[in-house]
Amino acid sequence: MMMIDLDKYFSIESLQKDLDEAANEEFNHILETTGGKISNSAISLSTKISEHPDHNFPVSDYSSYNDDMWLLEYTNGQNPVKIHFYEEDEQYNGLKRVLLYYSIPDFSVFGTIKSYNTVKPYLTLFNILISYVFKHNHLSASDPSDIGCITPTMLNEALDRAKLNKDAPRHYHSLFRMIRLWISLSTQEVIPEEYRIDIDLTYVDNKKRRKDVVKHFQGTVSTWIPFSENELAQLMDYSLFWLENALPKLMNVRDYLGGLNLVKNSDAPFASWEKNEEFENLTNITINEINVMCSNRRYDKTRLENCSKPYYYSWKNQYAIALDHIRNSLFILVGLLVGMRAREMGQIMLDDIYKDNNEEYWINITRFKTTNDPNYQGETEVIPIPYFIGACVDSFRHLKSLSDFNKQGYLFQSNKSRKVLNNFTPGQIRLITDEIKQFTGIERIHTHRFRKTVAEMLIRRSEKNIDLIRMLFGHESYSMTLKYIARNPFMVNSIAEAIQVNFTEDFHEVIRNIRDESYSGKSAERIASAIIKTPEKFVGKQLKLQIMNYVSHLLSSGEMWFIHRAAIGTYCIHSGEIKIDNLPPCLIGKKNLGHSLSPDISNCQLECEYCVVVEKAKKAISDNIHFYHSVLGSTDSISKKSEAMIRNKLVANEKHLEALNVNHHKVKKALKMKVVQL
Repeated sequence: MMMIDLDKYFSIESLQKDLDEAANEEFNHILETTGGKISNSAISLSTKISEHPDHNFPVSDYSSYNDDMWLLEYTNGQNPVKIHFYEEDEQYNGLKRVLLYYSIPDFSVFGTIKSYNTVKPYLTLFNILISYVFKHNHLSASDPSDIGCITPTMLNEALDRAKLNKDAPRHYHSLFRMIRLWISLSTQEVIPEEYRIDIDLTYVDNKKRRKDVVKHFQGTVSTWIPFSENELAQLMDYSLFWLENALPKLMNVRDYLGGLNLVKNSDAPFASWEKNEEFENLTNITINEINVMCSNRRYDKTRLENCSKPYYYSWKNQYAIALDHIRNSLFILVGLLVGMRAREMGQIMLDDIYKDNNEEYWINITRFKTTNDPNYQGETEVIPIPYFIGACVDSFRHLKSLSDFNKQGYLFQSNKSRKVLNNFTPGQIRLITDEIKQFTGIERIHTHRFRKTVAEMLIRRSEKNIDLIRMLFGHESYSMTLKYIARNPFMVNSIAEAIQVNFTEDFHEVIRNIRDESYSGKSAERIASAIIKTPEKFVGKQLKLQIMNYVSHLLSSGEMWFIHRAAIGTYCIHSGEIKIDNLPPCLIGKKNLGHSLSPDISNCQLECEYCVVVEKAKKAISDNIHFYHSVLGSTDSISKKSEAMIRNKLVANEKHLEALNVNHHKVKKALKMKVVQL
């Protein structure tokens, strides 16, 4: 299979812009839960406390506000969600109660918090606030005069200290979120007066600070948040209900309505001389107690007096709502399995998806590179899409061919709206993700999370993940899916990013050791040769492009990459599928291996061909060699089988030690010679 030219699709600038967009979108979702205008209908904590001076009012089915422990949720088989108010933290408990109260789904006034598990991260945020603002300045949160001493300068200094904390990179944006929540609740007077902070939010949450926080946020793994297993299940349940269960029924409705003589106006009602049971049966659809579509019948006596059909059926609005559910479902699958960014998804037209003579579906994608050219309209590329998506789009196209639903031809435009859509904007994408959030209950839905999810599943090769991936793509084997994905540059990019996020520390450590110190192992030899050949690709941001190209090469061969630290100075770098009849040493003798096999790093063996050894392992290997010689010196006390095994280990250790000595500074010296020759 021919590999795609990734340099044609991506540049350092475009990859950086993609990261910036992902960080901004993820961070904006986070900030929605810490500020904004509170609805007048919301009952504030201040009001509740004034009505209950003893603080004895419920915060859940199990606990009251004044309890020493809030039990918020208890589900069989899961850890209960609870918050403790310890006696030794009494000076902070009052503020802790008023701030964490608003993290409970029933009382949240910002954003849409729907899970009690959200309370746990807020507890961490509160502790960070106490550490940087109160404990550092020797202030008590129970003394209003101490709270009154807090100034904008103190808050900004706290944020600067958090930013400089290299051991806890998340503290910076976490502290920013909690300060923002505290000020927002104080300004709108929904917490008791003694806990309010009298500071204008713009002193902390201004353009300069927010830009800096987002930039810092981008450098943490917090920007890499794929959907959880439960969230993915909810998305798939919603999507497959509409595409597998509802879509065939709607096709029947469309064909039936298409054969009727509908009134030629914007509502396109159906008129009848009498109740039409066929119309009512076909246009009122309920599946698994979910309303898919319904029609509304009216009787107008005056129409009969005017010799017109008196029964009047409206259907179009309900049909449009059903079409938008189909659209949302396609958006989920395209986001998961095609991996495009929001801008590319917004430009897809219905006619951009088609089937070729080989019964394969393809999609025309307009891709955009970073450029200063105001006339740049993007470049169109063709990539494959799973058959199931293509077939569903064909059906969706047929549904939209009724009446005026084809509109301007955008795949993802609203079917309910009657506005002419001249250009698909990020606002339209946000409307779709808001609807998906509404119908699935999942927070923080955006296009970056979709493609991150499948990429994460591909590199974490559990049996469940592999079965789901094969089902989604409609392939018989995992290898076939990988080869298929290799033809899609957007998915290759996502997988490369997933590898960077999950294995970045280990991979960079391997690269640094090979480049600057010493190495041993087949994989290390290949990397060393690549560094010597093109050293500029193994530094800074160029390294990501190099990883992308390597991932593309593996995928086109139906392989995936695995890299993990096994012991000090020892790494497992494996690609390809592990066969049951050709197990690596770490898996030999193990029972119940299953179908999807990955190396067992807890049992890494130096004689394994996937083992990479670097300078840090040198002393341990020398000690191993000394130990094995000592054991072999007393062969009377060991069996022949044990002796053979020890000799194999001795040979493997000696080979690695010899290679470490031979390769010491080998790459560094080669690069210096290359510079001299240039």
